[in-house]
Amino acid sequence: MALTVVLSIWEWEDVVVDGEAPELDEWLSVLAACWLPMVGVVLARMLELHRRMRATAQAAVQAFESTVRTVSGWVWRTDADLRLTYASAGVTTLLGADPDRVVGSPLDAVITDQEQTTSEVRALAASGAADWQTRTRHADGTTRYLRSNATPLRDGKGVIIGYHGFSTDVTAEVEATAGQRRRQQERDALRARITALLDDEDSLRIVLQPIVDLHTRRPVGAEALSRFAAEPYRPPNVWFDEAWQAGLGPDLELHAVGKALARLRDLPGDAYLSVNVAPDTLVDPRFLEMLDDLGADMARIVVEITEHAVVADYDLLNEVVGRIRVRGGRLAVDDAGAGYATMQHILQLRPDVIKLDRGIVGHADRDPARRALTAAMAAFASSLGTTVIAEGVETAGEIDVLLDTGVRLGQGFHLGRPAADWPVLAEHI
Repeated sequence: MALTVVLSIWEWEDVVVDGEAPELDEWLSVLAACWLPMVGVVLARMLELHRRMRATAQAAVQAFESTVRTVSGWVWRTDADLRLTYASAGVTTLLGADPDRVVGSPLDAVITDQEQTTSEVRALAASGAADWQTRTRHADGTTRYLRSNATPLRDGKGVIIGYHGFSTDVTAEVEATAGQRRRQQERDALRARITALLDDEDSLRIVLQPIVDLHTRRPVGAEALSRFAAEPYRPPNVWFDEAWQAGLGPDLELHAVGKALARLRDLPGDAYLSVNVAPDTLVDPRFLEMLDDLGADMARIVVEITEHAVVADYDLLNEVVGRIRVRGGRLAVDDAGAGYATMQHILQLRPDVIKLDRGIVGHADRDPARRALTAAMAAFASSLGTTVIAEGVETAGEIDVLLDTGVRLGQGFHLGRPAADWPVLAEHI
């Protein structure tokens, strides 16, 4: 540009100094000089555009590097033969491998320890398949699961020259899914086992444990207890726990109640039968239907609440209990004193019978604290107009304490073990 200005001045020197007439070349120099400002503006804009493009490229590089550093995964690139040409630091987190040592290795050897060939991995990458999963091994020896995505890189002719991809650790997700599947299989197995038990009339039988008047030493009632003949052998509480886990808790309890109610005819006419149900079973319409079938014998039934879990809806429970009482039945709360939930049952349901837990009754003749607690529970029940039955009575000394503290009824091995028939009590009690 400076040279153009100098030449223009030089051409016009003869015209200005010597007074000669301007020729074509002098006019062309003037025309060239007129374009100089525009050229300068264009040049300045090109320089600014170059600066901005360079800044944008630097920002893009920095953003990519920042993403690679902070992303919770591994960014990689390979050549056309699937040999790694780049590996971000994420490979250290995912697999415990050094990025520099990984570069040059076959991709399939890094991301999978299964019998998955390079051609299969290439097919997945070339197809642009999203979220393909592989199992591999961490440097610490643990199994890891990776989810990968890849994009083919092509030259100007469309030939694949490499792949650009990203892998992330999905081990927790895979293990959670496997755990859920395993739990579902276990639940299905439980359900099948309980269903088979319900279909087999001989797999469950009812035994009777006497509830004894401690003054007369004669049975006034009996608790119906379940015994299972089904294989594999399990204690009754395990069978019922498994039924609840399988979603068949009410079904098994109603099955047991049906068999228990059939035993009512084996009891003397002045004796009552106590059956155990959880709150969810108590509010099941099928349970009330079973009780309705008893007619006048409903007055000989005591329904024991066995569940220790907190009840969410006592209003519904009280409504059903009210319908049972109208029919002549009574309500008992089992295991009183064994926990907060049973005390809530007592306060919310105001049962007709409170059964003291063995944890209170046991060794009360030798433990002043248990003796005092037994007396307190007996007084509490008396204030509510509630009958008390002591569970787990195993010694004569415990009977003496119960009589001294005002507990009239008892149940336990010392008074009578569960048996198939109405008990004939031993004289020693």
